[in-house]
Amino acid sequence: MAESMVSIVVGLVVIVTGVMILSAHYRREHHRARPLARLDGHRLWDRMRHRH
Repeated sequence: MAESMVSIVVGLVVIVTGVMILSAHYRREHHRARPLARLDGHRLWDRMRHRH
């Protein structure tokens, strides 16, 4: 009984750690993509053109 509880707890810790690593990875990719989208030529051109 005790061994099965230990394996369940270890499995949950591994799953939670994996979810945290994946969420951090995708959050980092999302934040990295945002400034690159701001440098898009069409958007930059539209922003500069409508300033007047």
